[in-house]
Amino acid sequence: MAVDIEVFGQLLPGKPRRQTMEIQKTETARELAMTIGLNPDEIGLVTINGVQSSLDDPVQSDSRLCFFPYITGG
Repeated sequence: MAVDIEVFGQLLPGKPRRQTMEIQKTETARELAMTIGLNPDEIGLVTINGVQSSLDDPVQSDSRLCFFPYITGG
């Protein structure tokens, strides 16, 4: 069972932007973020299969999980 993970912006400098992670059970987006070395406090937006989601939402196998940083502007 695998999850495709994509990280945008400066959340994970020096590591691949796209990764595939094997999971044995359903995990939350927060758990998967921490597994790949992301700080959940720096994540501004999460999508699971293209739907805006929460860090505490479950991620099923064969999903596409995306993490985006906070967006600022002026």
